[in-house]
Amino acid sequence: MKLLKRIALIAALALLFQGLAALGADAVVESLIRSAMGDEGLVEAAVLRQSSLLTSTAEGMETVLDAPLYEVRYTGEDTDTAEPEPLPEVPAETLPIYHPGYADQRPTLTFRGDTRTPSAAGVYLRNRTTYEVDIAAMLAEPLRFDPAAGGQPTVLILHTHGTESFEPDGFDWYDNIDNYRTTDKNLNITRVGREVAAVFEARDIRVIHSQEFHDYPSFRGSYGRSMATAQYYLGRYPEIQIIFDIHRDAILNASGQYIRTMADIPGMDSAQVMLVVGTDHAGLYHPHWRGNLGFALRLQAAMVAQYPTLARPMSLREERFNAHLAPGAVLVEIGTCANTLQEALTAARLFAEVAADVMLGE
Repeated sequence: MKLLKRIALIAALALLFQGLAALGADAVVESLIRSAMGDEGLVEAAVLRQSSLLTSTAEGMETVLDAPLYEVRYTGEDTDTAEPEPLPEVPAETLPIYHPGYADQRPTLTFRGDTRTPSAAGVYLRNRTTYEVDIAAMLAEPLRFDPAAGGQPTVLILHTHGTESFEPDGFDWYDNIDNYRTTDKNLNITRVGREVAAVFEARDIRVIHSQEFHDYPSFRGSYGRSMATAQYYLGRYPEIQIIFDIHRDAILNASGQYIRTMADIPGMDSAQVMLVVGTDHAGLYHPHWRGNLGFALRLQAAMVAQYPTLARPMSLREERFNAHLAPGAVLVEIGTCANTLQEALTAARLFAEVAADVMLGE
């Protein structure tokens, strides 16, 4: 009997090793992640792999995740009555520091305007991909959607990193603890999103503004959760054609000092705005990226025309940033952690008015 058990064990081990060899390293990793964390673990690994916003401005900070890519798809059967599934329960944790910061590293550098030569039509584009982009030709193309059509919401505003906040100042004060994050929705980036939404509504553009936190209590998995939120609203309101994922940036110079960006507009204390467009360059499915880019170029050109220093150079990235979900999806960075909330709100109003002009064809 013992001999038979040993033979069975040896046969099972042989099958196991044969299976591992057939699967290959990537599949083994996927299997391990599924076993330990479930599908959410794969989402988290893939999203953190695609997101370089965490490391785009801090030299030497890198996130290396070699997990396979995984898609989350909306599965609600009844889009008229379905409610969003609750976020997965995760242990509470201290919000991670976006970039290292200490009391003696408060903003010491203010960047006003941009004197670099534009790529075309007054637009400066930082192309981080190998794709060739004809800016003039894209600006000449008509928009492929009508965001003002119908009586249903056509614009979705959300915040993948909703706790992002600003330099405490005046009455806009909170316990900063050097991480520029707060759950107070009157002081973080969701407040800025409400300003953008209010301008759109005043211009008769129907908008849904999700103020759900996707980065709290756990920062990891933020993009996976914000994708699920976006898919939920797209299921309920299929007329949505534009998604603005609104963030604030964080920029460090070589000395580790935070940078405060300011538009040079007489009579206004306004932060600057940066548009980020994702692509399929990193291998993720993204059929809309050229349409997203064309829309973002329109927004950028309109900002340059009305407020020449409001817009920072656009960024075309390898990562997708969930922008595959809509034909007009753009990530918008309003201000940095070194700007005050009031400076960000001013920038938000200016950006929203310009965006409304573009969307309404005015």
